[in-house]
Amino acid sequence: MLILPMMLITISCNHKQKEQTESPQTKTLTATEIRNQDIQDSLKQVKTDSLALIAWGDVKFGMTMKKVLTTENFKGGRKYSNSITMEYERERIFTSSIGVSNIARIQAKFKENELTRINIKSYNLTANYIDDLVRDCNIFISNFTKKYGNPSYQKDKVNISEFNSGEEFEYAKYQIGDKTITILLGEQNREVKFYYKIYIENDKFPKKKHVQTEKEKKEEQRRMKEAKEIKENSF
Repeated sequence: MLILPMMLITISCNHKQKEQTESPQTKTLTATEIRNQDIQDSLKQVKTDSLALIAWGDVKFGMTMKKVLTTENFKGGRKYSNSITMEYERERIFTSSIGVSNIARIQAKFKENELTRINIKSYNLTANYIDDLVRDCNIFISNFTKKYGNPSYQKDKVNISEFNSGEEFEYAKYQIGDKTITILLGEQNREVKFYYKIYIENDKFPKKKHVQTEKEKKEEQRRMKEAKEIKENSF
């Protein structure tokens, strides 16, 4: 009669001993998995941060106007006070290579002499070309998706009833770290014509704080004085 209880005690002791020997191994594996996950997350963040700095090909956010003009994409571009427009022949080659046909201009925008945004704007077209505008947008989406993954938002389809004079609406959007790519469709205010815009921007730029010029200071003082006079002479 004593044999059965003794067997049960032995099995129980062996089971507890097995649990005790397995437990540290389980904890070690879990710690290793956590460490590996941390490494993967870190590598993923490094890649995201690297992609977020890319404005357009070899053009990076934060570059000066002088530096941007030395890049392959904007070499020979037309320089303005706070922007550079891509040279026509380079723009033509680019649009032909990806199959879009309605781009009016590709422009690099600057603040504090730092690249902050890439603007892409289509021609203003009549209603019977809306499908062509959407087709261009979808080609851009296809190329962006190959590089960055799926958009965070994309409309299923576009109906002409969604357009309103002087307004724009979001067709697709990507978020890559601090970089945002926004594709907009819109209708002109004065004419019944339609267009798309693509903004590629990074919230981290410009890194320099704006220092007001004497002219800007005087203009701000003038506005404040005018606002004060209007307030004092109201009610």
